[in-house]
Amino acid sequence: MRDEVTDYRPLGEEIALLGEGKVGLPMPSHARRAHGARSRRNRGKTVAKFERSPAEIQRRYDERPRPTYPDDLPIAAKRAEIAKLIEINQVVIVAGETGSGKTTQLPKICLDLGRGTRGLIGHTQPRRIAARTVAERIAEELDTEVGESVGYAVRFTDKVGSNSYIKVMTDGILLAELQRDRMLSRYDTLIIDEAHERSLNIDFILGYLKELLPKRPDLKLIITSATFDPESFSRHFDDAPVIEVSGRTYPVEIRYRPVVDPDDPHAEDRDQTQAVIDAVHELDREPYGDVLVFLSGEREIRDTADALRRLELARTDVLPPLRTAFIGRAAPHLRPPPKPPHRAGHQRRRDIFDGARYQVCGRCRYGANF
Repeated sequence: MRDEVTDYRPLGEEIALLGEGKVGLPMPSHARRAHGARSRRNRGKTVAKFERSPAEIQRRYDERPRPTYPDDLPIAAKRAEIAKLIEINQVVIVAGETGSGKTTQLPKICLDLGRGTRGLIGHTQPRRIAARTVAERIAEELDTEVGESVGYAVRFTDKVGSNSYIKVMTDGILLAELQRDRMLSRYDTLIIDEAHERSLNIDFILGYLKELLPKRPDLKLIITSATFDPESFSRHFDDAPVIEVSGRTYPVEIRYRPVVDPDDPHAEDRDQTQAVIDAVHELDREPYGDVLVFLSGEREIRDTADALRRLELARTDVLPPLRTAFIGRAAPHLRPPPKPPHRAGHQRRRDIFDGARYQVCGRCRYGANF
């Protein structure tokens, strides 16, 4: 019989249990077996403490990139305040709305403070495609290539160089490193992004860091969260300071398309693909801009993308699905294309594309009664 998680504790209690080495959530039997096998394989495989020589630290400090900051991001207005908090506190909570710039600018603020010279600035993301694209964006803003000053690590891929300062990774990668290096000695700074998602990985990492920080007074921890309930993270880390950063807002026009054809109210309801095609036809007559199409699954994405390609609309490219499973094929298309695309695929609410002016919601993603 499949094991089920039957209880769910508040953040403080859950992380406290995890941090003390007690399991806060029941572990399914198959996970216990896998964990036991990994423990046996990794027994005795811990690594020596990672240390740089004073000369190497000074060289890295002198050669570190000098960041610049986009003035249009809300976090730019609080950059000095955030830097001061990081300088005088071991733990800082940054609460920011979507579009505030916290994900891409916080590692650069740390770099400006001289972090990343004794060890790496570790920056965790909940998903692989986010880790890759965030690393690419930071590298672009620092005028460097991925794998040089900025690298990333996801499952089966590690593009972190010996001269890297910033390492963007999934939280699963950081957990795997904990098995070999309990002191996380390769890092002098950790940024745990999107902590409000409260995955088991994030909870365990925060619980472990609670116990580790007194043993690593040189390690800085920055936690980013949405603006709701950042105080729970602050309380867990002994009333760590919280700074809030606003997001960027834009005027939005919402249009509701009828389920039935307005020219033939007695006709059957239009299916999802036809409804998307009708919406794209309407938007094709609007001013220049990219279109994001949100759909409920891979099959719907492929069917709709094929139907849009058959239309052969002028000025239009249909890009492949954008989701974690398609990271290798989709990534080249995340850069601005030569002409406006209609993007059909999975996207998270936090993903923002330059040039995306229109969105079509397939609504089935939220259920039939949305």
